Amino acid sequence: MVSWAEFEKQAVDLAALGWRLLGADDVAIGFMATVAHDGSPRMAPVCPIFANGNAYLSAGSKTPKRDDLSRDGRYVLHAFLGKNDEEFQIAGRAIEVTDPQERAAVHRAIKFAVYNPDDPIFLLDIERCLWVFWENVGQPNTRPIRKRWKA
Repeated sequence: MVSWAEFEKQAVDLAALGWRLLGADDVAIGFMATVAHDGSPRMAPVCPIFANGNAYLSAGSKTPKRDDLSRDGRYVLHAFLGKNDEEFQIAGRAIEVTDPQERAAVHRAIKFAVYNPDDPIFLLDIERCLWVFWENVGQPNTRPIRKRWKA
């Protein structure tokens, strides 16, 4: 698994597409799937945070998302759909950040207005990426164009 910065080095085009689709120049927004305690999938809207070459997530301390990430760590982060149903997702493992300096750096990078500085922060290690663009949308010959990357 790799950091966001390493992902950018290994898959320049895919990382740029993900940055755009997540809206990371402003407040990044997407959906995160996690694994619940009973093994079922769970999805929640999230605002990933980009700092020090990494992707992070601040999860409310009393949320199912936090419980899932603390217990299992597996995640899939999916951006909102772009034009022609363009898709972007990364997947890997989330690791809780306990280092005070790293937490402070993440807090300085937060672009959204409300958060609790005591909430857990997770580093999103990236294992794989999928990008899909639909060619000829709405026509009989609509077809997906897929690009995949794996660490």
